[in-house]
Amino acid sequence: MGDNGESDTMVDSDDLEAQDTKKTILLVEDDELHAELIRRAFGDNSSVWDVHHVICIGDALKWLEGNEIPYIVIADYLLPDGTGLDLTKGALSSEEVSFPLILITGTGSEQLAVHTLKSGAMDYIVKSPEELRELPWRAERAIREWSNVTQRKRLEEELAIYAKELERAKQDLDDFTLLMEDYADKLDDLGQDSLAGVQKATERMMVLIEDLLMLGRLGRKFAVLEKVNLNELLEEINSDLSALIEERRGEVIAGNLPTISTQRVWMKELFITLIENGLKYNLDGKSRVAISCEEREKDYMFKVNTNGISIEEKELSRIFASSGGLSPYEYGGTNLRLALCKKILAKFNGKIWAESGPGESTVFYFTHPKNE
Repeated sequence: MGDNGESDTMVDSDDLEAQDTKKTILLVEDDELHAELIRRAFGDNSSVWDVHHVICIGDALKWLEGNEIPYIVIADYLLPDGTGLDLTKGALSSEEVSFPLILITGTGSEQLAVHTLKSGAMDYIVKSPEELRELPWRAERAIREWSNVTQRKRLEEELAIYAKELERAKQDLDDFTLLMEDYADKLDDLGQDSLAGVQKATERMMVLIEDLLMLGRLGRKFAVLEKVNLNELLEEINSDLSALIEERRGEVIAGNLPTISTQRVWMKELFITLIENGLKYNLDGKSRVAISCEEREKDYMFKVNTNGISIEEKELSRIFASSGGLSPYEYGGTNLRLALCKKILAKFNGKIWAESGPGESTVFYFTHPKNE
């Protein structure tokens, strides 16, 4: 107190910093009792949270238009003028919502939970005293997850720009190669050799560009899973690779493979990469790739065996890295393709590895969850 009995006006600098870093919550709840319980849940951390309460969708939309984006929105599912999902404006994922959203409901169900999460909400909470008390830490978790989502989206948008630049560079390389071929008969032996070297380097660069673009496309939104008959998929791949198989005097043999729930395009890319490796990189005059599958309790384990080259044990740990080459053989862009395989299986919650020994062919294994 001051000498005149009035309160001192000095404020501690830490208090000012806490006020500046408060996390704004927009609470959309028409039941005052539940609103009070939620305010109390965050009241224990009042230095961290700043709760703004409205009672309907209309008021919430007005608040969002007139204020900065809140750290998080917590909304009742059933409101007088709509549902909490109306705040997402028809979003199909959390990436399309400009703020993290937690939905709360008095009577929950598994179907409603799935629906809300697919419609852009980060979390779904039933209005029980226990779950409402957990709101602060679940809000923190939702904010972190949403931050990761938005950062990934921003990086993917940047990657899309780079991808277009790579596409243009690839086209320029194509045009340059065709132009140089027109002048090939005017070059002497040294010029012919130089042109051949440029063409070979250009082809390698084009492979690398294609691989980088494929890696980038995989990083974007992953498509819905579907039932895929792998026997039919292998027949399609054999047809696509028929020219290479004939050139290498090779054969691709597959046992009775299962029908699995997967993403067809990426599974095809995975098999093509492993089969192409087996056909191209071997020391025999005739290449052979054998594919088999073992069904286990929770997943399928696939084996891709070839009569190809062996890889030293010290190299096995880095063949799925996205950079570097394998010696003593010229693998070109193979590491990127194997990195792509690893990334594909990570999307499926599967894994891939290789085994080899001195004088033995390299065998690739990968697992794919059943996803039933």
